[in-house]
Amino acid sequence: MQHIKTFYFDSAATTPMDKKVIELMHEINLGYYGNPSSIHHEGQKAHNIIEKSRKSIANTLYCNDSEIYFTSGGSESNNIVLKGILNSGDHFITSSYEHPSIIKLIEQLVKNKIEVSIAKPNNKGIIDFPTILPLIKNNTKLVSIMYVNNEIGTINPIDTIGSSLSKKEILFHSDAVQFLGKGKLNLAELHIDMLSIGAHKFYGPKGIGLLYVKKGIEINPLIVGGGQENGMRAGTENVSSIAGMDLAIKLACTNLNENRKKIAELEKYFIDSLEKYNIDFRVNGENRINGILNITFFGVEGHALLINLDMLNIAVSYGSACSSGSVSAPTALLEMGMNENEAKNTIRISIGKMIDKDQVDYLVDSLTNIIKRIKK
Repeated sequence: MQHIKTFYFDSAATTPMDKKVIELMHEINLGYYGNPSSIHHEGQKAHNIIEKSRKSIANTLYCNDSEIYFTSGGSESNNIVLKGILNSGDHFITSSYEHPSIIKLIEQLVKNKIEVSIAKPNNKGIIDFPTILPLIKNNTKLVSIMYVNNEIGTINPIDTIGSSLSKKEILFHSDAVQFLGKGKLNLAELHIDMLSIGAHKFYGPKGIGLLYVKKGIEINPLIVGGGQENGMRAGTENVSSIAGMDLAIKLACTNLNENRKKIAELEKYFIDSLEKYNIDFRVNGENRINGILNITFFGVEGHALLINLDMLNIAVSYGSACSSGSVSAPTALLEMGMNENEAKNTIRISIGKMIDKDQVDYLVDSLTNIIKRIKK
């Protein structure tokens, strides 16, 4: 199959798999095909890969292996927490710019007689504890705030929020899908009870993720059946993807400083290059993770810009990948107080470890030519 070269600036949606991860998964798929629940030799070989991966991931993330549960990704992990923790009469707090796997569950929670309160980000795109505090009630059972917003890349003060909630004996969950691989994650130091991760955001395989649940917390399972994952999640495990995620986490954490430095330099180079062309733009949000740039190009409709870039084999996004196909203004920008017209004049550019300066130059040249043509 012939592939056209793509200039991929959409790593926040998904990353290409690391070649080392692909090679490991291929080896496992060829040689370890037994059902991990079978007691014969082939089954136990597969089972051992899963448990070695679980221990390895736990060591990397500084937690106990019994606190790691494998899922199909961040969306399932989020669903397990909300559906497995909350019951009729409970009160739940989340933010207005969470991932759809949390926001779209709210209607169902309300139908189940669970109270829901929504915290809005400030104009810098941040959710802090003083925003959450007035929403807390006597029956507040769970708070869920994402670690890094997927549309604007802002980092929320998760440890401060978790510490404050711990003192009030309120459970705290965070969707950390956009954080791992871009920042250091030490679960032994964080005041957090549950955390969701998806492997395809840090050069691992799609369709695999994990849920961290602190020891002693009980969650009702979302999928009931064969009793896999200590009864948390039934279904035959995806052995090669679990091992692939383990390796991807190791590589992401081992090379964290190197990758972060490279991406920060490319991000600065990109912004400096845009400024040389006197383009009217603004990077949205403060305290951002390196590699996620939400940019308003004044007077240029973001969706049209995306289409024009795509015709030049440049991949960017407009809002969240999980809201693809939508031409409405990105939710996160509206929630932080941006007017609809400006919000519609934005795109998200996310830079991965495989990008180089030549690709950034091509992106900048293409952007400037398209913007000049559209404005003319």
